[in-house]
Amino acid sequence: MNSTLLKSFACFALLLISTGLSIRAQDTPCPFDDSSLSYTGTPQEQAKCLLRPVLIGGNLGAPPKKLPAPLDKLIGASLNIDKAALQRYLAAHNINAADIGGSLDDPVSPANTADPTAPLARYFVIHDVSTPNYLDKPFPPDINEATWSLNDLRERWIGRKVTHVFINRLGESVTAVDFKTELPDPNHGTKFARDHLRNKGKGLYLHVELVQPRRSDPQGKPNNDNIAPVPGFTDAQLERLALVYIAASV
Repeated sequence: MNSTLLKSFACFALLLISTGLSIRAQDTPCPFDDSSLSYTGTPQEQAKCLLRPVLIGGNLGAPPKKLPAPLDKLIGASLNIDKAALQRYLAAHNINAADIGGSLDDPVSPANTADPTAPLARYFVIHDVSTPNYLDKPFPPDINEATWSLNDLRERWIGRKVTHVFINRLGESVTAVDFKTELPDPNHGTKFARDHLRNKGKGLYLHVELVQPRRSDPQGKPNNDNIAPVPGFTDAQLERLALVYIAASV
């Protein structure tokens, strides 16, 4: 399981981002079927809607007319990942399954814990923490190093049960809530889940937060957080994100 493969899975995972409500036309939520608890259309049609680029300020761009390679061949295809091989990979790299969502032997959360017929989680939602906001100050030079305090997962993030997994800029992760469990009340992960799905689909999504600070754009409203570092996410973060996605899938 090499770096290129992991990054391919990271790109694939980036498709599965739940959208919220907005007043802009292109920000219209992807069509959702309440009866099946899934977005409508074929996997490729869903991906084109969910792949809309996120612009500054959280607005969405137009959906792509065609999925880029290799996603055009990956989306909708079955991928067989051997659990024993994944466990050997984790052991070889000293990665604890407890830090990437929980035991590989556990199922993911049901969409609705009160309904035994509800499907298991279907969507993998990628967030960034968007904190701290340095406002008009520059980003510290060590945001991609262990000396930056926000990279200390167990000190800063493990107790915040607003997501399932946090990933820092060093490519390390920690589990705040196991993938087998929906987020505890009052957290829903997205406005769509909170305002529309509510408890009937609260567990439909698995949530992963990537550590990323922000700054204010002097051309924007006061105290905005429109500016992210470049790169927004490090290669190490994307590799761990891919691994977390693989673990969730297994």
